[in-house]
This record gives sequence, structure tokens and C-alpha cells, in this order.
Amino acid sequence: MTLTTQPPDTSAPGPAPEPPPSMPPPSGPTGSGARRPRRGFLAGALAGALAGALVAGSIALATNDDDSSSTSSAAAAPVAHSSATIGGLDVAAVLNRVQPAVVSVQTRSMSLDNLLAPEVQQGAGTGFIVSSDGKIVTNNHVVDGAQQVQVTLADGSTKSAKVLGADASADLAVLKIDAKDLPTVQLGDSSTLHVGDPVVAIGNALALEGGPTVTDGIVSALKRTISEQNGVRLQNVIQTDAAINPGNSGGPLVDSQGRVVGINTAVAGQAQNIGFAISIDQANQVLKQLENGQSPAQPFLGVQTIDVTAGIQSQLGLAVDHGALVVGVTPASGAATAGIQRGDVILRFGSTDIKSADDLASAVANAKSGKRVDVVVQRGSQQATVTVEIGRQPTSGG
Repeated sequence: MTLTTQPPDTSAPGPAPEPPPSMPPPSGPTGSGARRPRRGFLAGALAGALAGALVAGSIALATNDDDSSSTSSAAAAPVAHSSATIGGLDVAAVLNRVQPAVVSVQTRSMSLDNLLAPEVQQGAGTGFIVSSDGKIVTNNHVVDGAQQVQVTLADGSTKSAKVLGADASADLAVLKIDAKDLPTVQLGDSSTLHVGDPVVAIGNALALEGGPTVTDGIVSALKRTISEQNGVRLQNVIQTDAAINPGNSGGPLVDSQGRVVGINTAVAGQAQNIGFAISIDQANQVLKQLENGQSPAQPFLGVQTIDVTAGIQSQLGLAVDHGALVVGVTPASGAATAGIQRGDVILRFGSTDIKSADDLASAVANAKSGKRVDVVVQRGSQQATVTVEIGRQPTSGG
């Protein structure tokens, strides 16, 4: 499945943007900071990007973009809730516990229109506070390209924010505001999630005024892999049927105890009730580096692969019926240096058996740059083991 990234919603509060096409670009609403969605699939479980859409076939980021020069102020004022349970889940109690630490993110940038006249673009998304001194987690696509970033706290106050660090390949960013004694979220453990567990998504959907939005649902699937339009692949993503909309990007997906287990990021626009959140366990290591202003070293093997299917095996006369078929090799990469070629089928990476292209992508993502790994390949009727040095992901993809 291929996702296309939508820009944050930049429209001022008002009617919701029209649904994005099959491959939507990011766009964002006025109350959720994110880039304009590229119409394709609204990735909307990010509580801070209204129109930043990830679309693969029809997957879009949940950010909201607006081309107008008017400012939007979707205040995240706390909302009082009466106790109510849905299927045993007390959604109001979960919201009251988490909402004080959820913020809306608004972005502004200046660009030139087709007539070379300057125009202001605004985006909206969501974020959540992870330290009492003002560190905030959101999606990279919510703040990417922004020249000005502001956050609105639960008490309605607005503060300027700076980007401490951002990683496009993980779609994560950490912001910092000048504040102290702020409420924070409690981070959970996404490895303990099971399909069917109840979850709640909190965010700045459509950047509407009146406070945060909340939707509930279940964990629909685990360990999904999705691809953004720019070629970035996100592994171990949580699939949920809790509604995610533009402006939700960067917001928290929480369990029944109010612990953050995911970061809302994308939705499938050509399907119903399919949203995606980056698992908090997957995000934690990257976030720690971003908080310290470091640029995470993304591991890079240097091959482009597809699954070996029965049809491909028959068409190419392959000796194996599984694995990752190499269809491209990046020059000067670790794979190229080790002698891996187009037409090879990768069957093993280190201690991991490779049954598909996704298996290989996950194994490489868990490796470390600079490490040497033994890779088993099938070439014709022969198997061989080569030793590959894992490199760093090029900034331009590959």
C-alpha cells in the first residue's frame, strides 16, 4: 500500500475541506497545523495537522493547509465532559486525563503564486506535551517547510514554538515552547497492544474552534507497513478504526488508561474507518534524539525490492517461491559494494528470514548504520552469502 502525504490544512475555520482524491497532496485546516493534503488518502489521526495527507493508492496525512492569508485560531480550551462509557470504555474520563496536555499546532509560510505574487499559507495539526518545560511531539509533515510555528494550549493561550528536531523518514518532529510546569501525557507501551483493544484518538480535526475532538475505536491491526508518496516507508504502524481526520496529524492515540500508544498520522481515503498511527515504541528512540537536536541515522541497505509471487517466480524462472526480489541497486551503497545485483532474491538478513519485501524493510530499519550484516541471496540456482555494511539513508530518499 502506498500513501501520499497531505499538506497541513491551511483554511480558516469553516466548512470542512472537500475529500481528497485518490492520491491527495497534503492540505490543512485552520486549526490544525499541517501542510496541505495531497488528495489521496487523509491521514487524519494526527492531532495537529489538518491537511497533511499520506496517500498510497488512497492514504493521506491528517494535516490541514490553507492558502489564505487570514489567521486561524482554533483554541484547545478544555471541555467538561459527563461520565459516559462506550463498550466499557470511559471516553470522557480518558479525554479529561489526556486533553490538558494536547495542543493545536498552527503554521505559516510565505510562497509565491503562479503570478509570482507573495501569498501566505497556513497549516494546522496537533501535538502533545511530553515534558513540563515545553517539549511537544508532532508529525514532521505538520511543520515541514513552516517559517512560523505556534501552538495553542488547553487553556487557550498561544505560544511561539521552535523545531528542536525533525526526521522526515520517520515523520516525527519535536517542538519547544518557553513554558514551565505544563501538564504532560503518560507514554504507554505499544508492544502490549492486541487487535481489538479499545483506543481513543484526540486531535484538532478540521481545525474547528471550540476545543479538541475525540473519537474512539479499536486496534484493527498491528505491524502495518505504509508508504508515503515521497517513498518513505513507515513500519510497525498501528491500524485503527477510530476516526482520524485532517488536523489530527501529530495527535495522540491513547489506550483505555489514557496512555499514549501511537501518534496519529494518516488515513485511507478510499476505504472506511482505516486510520494509521506511528507506534510509540517505534517513535521513542527517534524522539529522544530529536529532543537533543540530533539527526537520527536511518539505516540504508541500498536495494529496491518487491515480493516474490507465484506469477513472478514463473515469469522469471526463479528457484525460490519467497523472499525479496532485487529490482534496483543504489550505486556506491553497501549492497552495491557487496556485489548484490538486480535479479537476486534476498532470503536472509542477519538472523532474520526474509519472506517478503516488507520483511527486508523491517529488518534493515532495525539494523544500525555502520554495522556489517551477512545477507543470503539466491542467484539463479545458487545461494551465496555476502557481507554488507549498512549505510545511512540519503536525505533525498533511495
